[in-house]
Amino acid sequence: MLKFFSASTRTVISKKAMAECLENALQGEPDLGCDLIIIHTGMGHNFNDLLTEAHRLSPKARITGCTGAGIIGKNGPDESLKALAIMVVKGPDTEFALSARSTKADTDSYALCAEMAKELKETNPGINMILFLPQAFLMPTDRGIDGIKSVFGSNIAVFGGISMDNQKGVNCYGFFDSQVIERGMVMAGFADPTLKYVSRVNHGFNVIEGLTFEVTKSVPGRIYELNGRPAWKVVTEALGIPETTSTVEVTPIAGLARELPAESWEEYGSKYILFVTMTKNDDNSINVSVTCKEGTRLWLTKRDERKMFEGVDMMVKKILADLDGKRPVAVFHSDCVLRGRFSLNQVLKEDIISRLQTPLFTNGRIPWLGMYSAGEIGMLNGEACLHQITSSLFVMYR
Repeated sequence: MLKFFSASTRTVISKKAMAECLENALQGEPDLGCDLIIIHTGMGHNFNDLLTEAHRLSPKARITGCTGAGIIGKNGPDESLKALAIMVVKGPDTEFALSARSTKADTDSYALCAEMAKELKETNPGINMILFLPQAFLMPTDRGIDGIKSVFGSNIAVFGGISMDNQKGVNCYGFFDSQVIERGMVMAGFADPTLKYVSRVNHGFNVIEGLTFEVTKSVPGRIYELNGRPAWKVVTEALGIPETTSTVEVTPIAGLARELPAESWEEYGSKYILFVTMTKNDDNSINVSVTCKEGTRLWLTKRDERKMFEGVDMMVKKILADLDGKRPVAVFHSDCVLRGRFSLNQVLKEDIISRLQTPLFTNGRIPWLGMYSAGEIGMLNGEACLHQITSSLFVMYR
């Protein structure tokens, strides 16, 4: 049976930061020995020092994790470059397994993730939950999730978020035991038969009525044309902004959406699932993290902060109802970077996280590991999906 512990810090010296996190996470335990350490960190740390210190203090521990635009621990959010958060796991190595890869921009995400999933399954066929931390340059991410499903089946529980840097779009890193992997992606599979989960995801955007488009030319991860015209021209004209506007300026306020099947509306709190323009190209096509086949109908959306706060309140209310009095043993959390300081000021960001955490901390704080990501992975209507501009919680309980 797996036991979970967590801690976070903004201590600037990397070795001291890792030592502090392990000591705080395992306070009350006989020593700092553990079996698995999952790391989320800002871009400012010396990653090799983090891994070296973790192995020095806990020699037999496996290590995985990634970089993000900030962390979310049980003490709240921290988007500083030296932010560090860890989830520490104790338990038999027969109840978890790891896989990692370095990727290139033109990698087939479906094939690569199916290969990683097969590796996990061969190591432990009992895996029924997978922490998936792909990197921001691998597109489309939804094809990667489909690759995992091709090995484990469509109902495999997949959660996590897209690794990134501090919104520079230059590089991101994954961690695998003693390795720092450039543009790395990792998976951690869990096979503890006593664990169950509740997963909820929510955004705070409204569809702009009348602003709909049809995808008329596309390939997986890239939309060339909407309504028969260059995609970026169509989007910027609809928003009434210059074509020269950067995607970084547009994504905090507007996104594109597809309609969900009716059976998912109530659970999601919306008829629409969002995605954002990752980058635009010289030909005015747009790169996206999802597959939009030709003929897909898209809606333009606009952020509604009131709806955002109402949405996180609704999420937690539904989680508590699903838990029915049971205490969580661990929470894995991904929030879109556009719900942090790249979109909201400090007070609103703290308010969002407080609304998510406080109701679940009724009987004391629980192990919590989260990051600000380029996309969130969570369950919807029994299947794993890629979400963007959302808060996503994956709550483990017994």
